[in-house]
Amino acid sequence: MNPSRLFLEHERFKTIDYSNYYYFTNVLTEDEILKLKTTGESLTKEKGTVTDQGNESSTRISEVSWINPEADTLWLYEKIAGLVITANESMWQFDLSGYHDSFQYTTYNGGGGHYDWHTDVGPKMANRKISCVLQLSNVDDYTGGDLQLNGGNGVVDAPKDYNTLIIFPSFVLHRVTPVLTGTRKSLVTWVAGPTLR
Repeated sequence: MNPSRLFLEHERFKTIDYSNYYYFTNVLTEDEILKLKTTGESLTKEKGTVTDQGNESSTRISEVSWINPEADTLWLYEKIAGLVITANESMWQFDLSGYHDSFQYTTYNGGGGHYDWHTDVGPKMANRKISCVLQLSNVDDYTGGDLQLNGGNGVVDAPKDYNTLIIFPSFVLHRVTPVLTGTRKSLVTWVAGPTLR
């Protein structure tokens, strides 16, 4: 490091809020949501895992299936990508390069389905920069199941309205509180970029 550049005054007062989130409402048409749900429900479901804890972790109780980028799903990948670009340009200006994984179609069932506090980054996920959650269940379909964020300024409830896409930095702590009744479905994905440096 060049000693003459130890203190960059012009960098100290940027107004980027890395603890905040962005959201879009009415993201998909009803036909598109039906297509998405039909695809998600047709795929093999598996237990949601926690990277360093395996299948038996009490940290997370959910079912997931993976929607790969194929000819009949590219429309969805492209639509979400456009919204992520808009949110990123407005909020964080991360250097992005593309998706980190296939889309995760996630189901939390009543009676305790949940995902405790976590971030979406780690040793095998270091390049994740943005996380996205698309709410696929109506708020009347379940109780509990709140997506909560904590970027360091306290716990914030993200919007849970049907067909709403919540976008936030992957290093922000977040959780899905236990679903008490009904079923909560969502689509989750991550966008990656070059290593932070």
